[in-house]
Amino acid sequence: MILSGVALLIVALIGGLALEILGDRAMKNLSIILAFGGAFIMGLIFLHLVPEAFSFSSIAGTFVLIGFVLQILLEYLSKGLEHGHVHLNASTDHKNYAAMPWAAIFSLCIHAFLESMPLAEGATTVEAAHQVRSMGHMHVHIHADTAIGSALFLGLAIHKLPVALVLMGLIKSTGASRFARWSLLALFGIMPGLGMYLYDTIIHSGVSIPGGVSTFMSATHGLVIGILLHVSTTVIFESGEGHAFHYKKLIATLLGLGIAYLTLG
Repeated sequence: MILSGVALLIVALIGGLALEILGDRAMKNLSIILAFGGAFIMGLIFLHLVPEAFSFSSIAGTFVLIGFVLQILLEYLSKGLEHGHVHLNASTDHKNYAAMPWAAIFSLCIHAFLESMPLAEGATTVEAAHQVRSMGHMHVHIHADTAIGSALFLGLAIHKLPVALVLMGLIKSTGASRFARWSLLALFGIMPGLGMYLYDTIIHSGVSIPGGVSTFMSATHGLVIGILLHVSTTVIFESGEGHAFHYKKLIATLLGLGIAYLTLG
């Protein structure tokens, strides 16, 4: 769990470093990268996360809807940074800086905190899942000691890199000092680790959870599915420039879905 959190923090810092070094050139082909990541995540949703969520409890469906609506509210605050929408201040050379986008930063932090929670699943969680299954094979592929190599970790890392790049660009456009922008990016980067820690603490705390551990797991998975479903579908299906679906984006989308399918093996 700690290794996964540190790895996602490093991914966020790499995204910020790319913006610092490359500037506007780092934004080139951003939509293609986002399309690939969005397609990969969508594949994971239907091939892994949905079966797992409903194997714990049918309450997952309710929380899928809650997560979807929650992401709509978060994107109202972030202005769509989760899928590459950013409007940098073109007047930075004249020191005409914009205000710090605190709402967007808060939104992205909450998003990162929630979406990484399932990466914290460990042996106790898996045992609880097997205790509540009714029949058939329980497909559980994410463990605390192997999360960094899981398909979900890879999908979140691919998603976090361009988001961190865009966030760094937005913060930089405000004229913030180097210390301030790297501190804020680091705050964004540690959110997945904090989300995993809270999830793991609740699962292993032994406290009485309404509906039991399986219900909590199902609800959490459903919430994450709803959040990621909104992000991935927006990235894939929103129009590009001139409302044209570029062939490179189509290729990236098919490639992402194809690789996600290979994770079943």
